[in-house]
Amino acid sequence: MKLTRRAVAQGALGSLTSLGLSSWSGSSRAAMPSAKVLPHLVAYTGTGLQTDLADKLVEPFAQHMKTKYGVPVHVQTVVGQSPNSWVAFQTEWPNPSGDVYQLYNEYIRQGIPKRYWLRLQDACTPEEWATFNKSALVTMATDGYTAPLSISAYVLVVQDSLKDLVTSWADLGNPKFKNRITFDSALSVGSGYDAIAAAALVRGADWTKWFAHGKFDASAARPTFEEVARWAKNALTLTQGSGSISPLLRRGEALISAWWWQNGLQEKLAGTPVHIVYPKEGVLAAVDTGPVVSSKTKNPVAALEWVKFFHSATASKIADQLHEFNLMPREGEPAPPQWDEFTKNAHIVWINQFREWTLGPDYNRQVLALYNDVVIQGA
Repeated sequence: MKLTRRAVAQGALGSLTSLGLSSWSGSSRAAMPSAKVLPHLVAYTGTGLQTDLADKLVEPFAQHMKTKYGVPVHVQTVVGQSPNSWVAFQTEWPNPSGDVYQLYNEYIRQGIPKRYWLRLQDACTPEEWATFNKSALVTMATDGYTAPLSISAYVLVVQDSLKDLVTSWADLGNPKFKNRITFDSALSVGSGYDAIAAAALVRGADWTKWFAHGKFDASAARPTFEEVARWAKNALTLTQGSGSISPLLRRGEALISAWWWQNGLQEKLAGTPVHIVYPKEGVLAAVDTGPVVSSKTKNPVAALEWVKFFHSATASKIADQLHEFNLMPREGEPAPPQWDEFTKNAHIVWINQFREWTLGPDYNRQVLALYNDVVIQGA
């Protein structure tokens, strides 16, 4: 299904509707906890968009809290990968050092039955909560504890010299581009799993049948992993995230790189002669959640207000200034032209479930073992 502007507006696919600051005032305070607002808050912000956005929101949030509650709350941001923050949170429980955490959806779901979180939906009026897109909420499946924030879309970033020559994920294995393509290694970063999903699309494989009752069906998955291995043999290198992708594109050593859509746009804006290719098999995408509040926070009012601030019109404007175009647009607000171009051309294949299974504790070691054997060792 193509992600169209109309589909976004109607809620057929994950997006958010307008949430200006005014929509979180007045009526929502009655649903908020009645605890005293304290002047300090600790927010574990993850990496990427969430971190950049959080740092820029610190000062306007302090002013917002001073105006609304008379307390200019200062937020201390703590940067770190979601898996590390999740391990630290569980290790420190029941006295976690943070009030708010940016975590993967699957970690939030694991924490719900353990009563780790305050439920965001309970701090909103029904009218406020209804402004969040139902499809995105269903895709995340965090039961109202968080709201949708952004989309992670995996595409091909291609040198302009190859315009009209690259159309498919299969081009990562095209001999014409020998030693000139890159994609992330699953042994290094979570985005490396997206290449497996891309190879499954190329082969027409049903990856949902690989995972059942804690058992990973390696024999069923092997042909797809062998496709990834073929791409790896064609690669200049298997990258380890944006820090290793960008310089290879800028120096022209990489002609094609599998990368995040928003990062590719930022690279283009920085002057690198590249363009975005939306593979014909589909663009791999996941809905990313906003922050979650620890149930042990000593500053619950401020913590919930901080999360709401992430979904405000102020946050949307700042994300646009940061060229973080993957923040989901809100109904009633003009979407940046980059988002319009994306919705026009990208055929979305949602992989939230695939990411949860491959990164989660039930299957991760089994998946990595096959990846190491087939892709890295060539067995």
